[in-house]
Amino acid sequence: MKMEPLKLPLQVVAQVTGESLPTIYAAMAAGHLQTFLCGRRRFARPDAVRAWVDFMEAESGKGKPVMYRPRSAERQERGR
Repeated sequence: MKMEPLKLPLQVVAQVTGESLPTIYAAMAAGHLQTFLCGRRRFARPDAVRAWVDFMEAESGKGKPVMYRPRSAERQERGR
């Protein structure tokens, strides 16, 4: 019997969603991605990751894609 992982480290969340770690931290800060601590490490349940992706898809479908960092901030970072 193959069992799905019950918790995912944030690095794996980044890999499976294609998002960067800063975006994942911003989603956590916005309350869009539920995570928990186990010792000193932070994890997300697979269903929480799916809920976050579903949320982003729904917002995009409404014509409001989720932006965790304003584009002007991205331009400023590139200029440094």
